[in-house]
Amino acid sequence: MKNVIVLSAFIFFLNYHTKAQHCSDPVVPNNTAFAKLQDGMGFIGSYALPCITQGNYTEVPVPLKNFRLIKHLNGDDTVYAMRIESISNLPEGMCWATNKADNTFTAGEGGSLIVRGITNDKAGQYSLNLLVSFDITGNGTFSRANENYNKISKSGRMILRVNAAGAACPNLDYSLPGNIAGTETSSVEKQ
Repeated sequence: MKNVIVLSAFIFFLNYHTKAQHCSDPVVPNNTAFAKLQDGMGFIGSYALPCITQGNYTEVPVPLKNFRLIKHLNGDDTVYAMRIESISNLPEGMCWATNKADNTFTAGEGGSLIVRGITNDKAGQYSLNLLVSFDITGNGTFSRANENYNKISKSGRMILRVNAAGAACPNLDYSLPGNIAGTETSSVEKQ
């Protein structure tokens, strides 16, 4: 009987925490803060994002406005649509979602990305690996697939910061490589 009670309590605890961090069926409002972004600027700068506090449920809204052009060595590509394919190196326990079911935004369209959950990952900064695909033909084909956002953005990187409960939010430092999510590894030293 004691084992049944312990097992039931464990299943309840696991179910509660799984739902608290579940992002597959989100309700993400379209954040009007994207209007503050200049045309074609992508995501709001990391400096404007609040810190994630260890052990507390946190939602970090990230306003975005899709590119109209992306530059490369041979000129510019017109963007008809951008699709967010994946985001990795989120602090462990955090997940992401957008206000679009298919994570696709047309040229110049604003929207919202949200990172939410509970993390106990190491305090510091986490440089996200954000992969996006672009339709540059206008026919719905994403011919520029799996582009690393960090290479096409003007800021160079999207960074989330984690602080210990009761501690100040760490200063943002683009020169640091940052932490590796889900490990005790920290590469916060300047290289």
